[in-house]
Amino acid sequence: MWKVMVLLVPLAVSPGDGLFRSIYQRGRVFLPPKGDAGDPLFLTPYIKAGKITEAKKMSLVSPFPGMNAESYAGYLTVNKTFNSNLFFWFFPAQVQPESAPVVLWLQGGPGGSSMFGLFVEHGPYVVTRNMTVRARDFPWTTTLSMLYIDNPVGTGFSFTEDTRGYAVNEDDVAQDLYSALIQFFQLFPEYGKNDFYATGESYAGKYVPAIAHYIHSLNPVREFKIHLKGIALGDAYSDPESIIEGYAPFLYEIGLLDEKQKKYFQKQCNECVKHIKEQNWMRAFEVLDKLLDGDLTSDPSYFLNVTGCSNYYNILQCTEPEDQGYYGKFLSLPEVRQAIHVGNRTFSDGAEVEKYLREDTMKSVKPWLTEIMNNYKVLLYNGQLDIIVAASLSERSLMAMDWKGFHKYKNTERRVWKIFKSDEEVAGYVRQVGDFHQVVVRGGGHILPYDQPLRSFDMINRFIFGRGWDPYE
Repeated sequence: MWKVMVLLVPLAVSPGDGLFRSIYQRGRVFLPPKGDAGDPLFLTPYIKAGKITEAKKMSLVSPFPGMNAESYAGYLTVNKTFNSNLFFWFFPAQVQPESAPVVLWLQGGPGGSSMFGLFVEHGPYVVTRNMTVRARDFPWTTTLSMLYIDNPVGTGFSFTEDTRGYAVNEDDVAQDLYSALIQFFQLFPEYGKNDFYATGESYAGKYVPAIAHYIHSLNPVREFKIHLKGIALGDAYSDPESIIEGYAPFLYEIGLLDEKQKKYFQKQCNECVKHIKEQNWMRAFEVLDKLLDGDLTSDPSYFLNVTGCSNYYNILQCTEPEDQGYYGKFLSLPEVRQAIHVGNRTFSDGAEVEKYLREDTMKSVKPWLTEIMNNYKVLLYNGQLDIIVAASLSERSLMAMDWKGFHKYKNTERRVWKIFKSDEEVAGYVRQVGDFHQVVVRGGGHILPYDQPLRSFDMINRFIFGRGWDPYE
């Protein structure tokens, strides 16, 4: 056991998982600590040498004060030539871990650390203002074995020592993730036969279809088969063209643009889509960046200028909640770093990751997602209050896809979803066609499990365990 004590200091972060924007403000990273953080744990040599028991024991994370959630963390080398390593943190399910599905969680960004999902959204820990941790009320780790990976290489604690190690497209992302997953199941063979789901939000709307399709393609020809059962995508940025085309009318309808601003926004979106159709990826990125983010210049984005809001994750929030950033400082503590085996590795802000993926930003993974929808269980969910990938924009994406359930989906009635029959509040709305589930969660934005923890917990469990959408007694 170890004790966490630290004085509260001002945070140098801007939290959030958004599109084109990493969790941290550009150019601001948490530097290696001055205290004893131990050494990074590289597990690949032990796995290759067959020293599985030793490696698993070494990867065990020291318990947090007052909490004893079993977990494991460390580095998996995915490219020896470039010394590219992905950091993972794994939590076996608290209930029946021997049979619980293994669920991969990938953050968006690109360049957003999955530690955001762990600490802010659905992991067992919540970091408080005074740098202590408390138990989350509805952690997904209760019923699911959650595997959080900082992805792609260069995100969060993951790193490479060669610029050629950075992903430039989703093929690179999938290849590195697959290598990590194979090693993970070698390290934890007791979970190798369990159902496997790939999940994530926002820009992970590309990562998840990429790794799922990669598994789908390789399972028939590989001796070890990952038991992929399905995917879950939150506020997914999978098909940029269909989403961008709908921005201006949506922002106008929710009162964030007036008529004149709408016309300008639509004109810029049309230009962006034109560049996408011509595969002029960088020019398309530059147009949209000026509209929404301002990453490429020192000037504020058009969105910020006309709305006065820096946050496009929730209609009700003009700025991002302060407590979403506490975990970053927590992860800079030497004793925390020692416990999770990252040593003095820099916790990256994702700027380099985004730079190498700029062309990828405007590309679609629609063909891969279609293939997954035709063969596996799929959950596409949105927060009702999201702006950047709003529910209506996801609907546009769905209408632009040709999958086996499309015609039935168009004619399927949306139903009201309540968690319990006695609930006065509606949890959300569901359209289901076979193994495909589209869910809109009321009262939540882009960072949905943060805004609506119980509804998100109920949703993911209904989907994965096939419990249907009828309210409980």
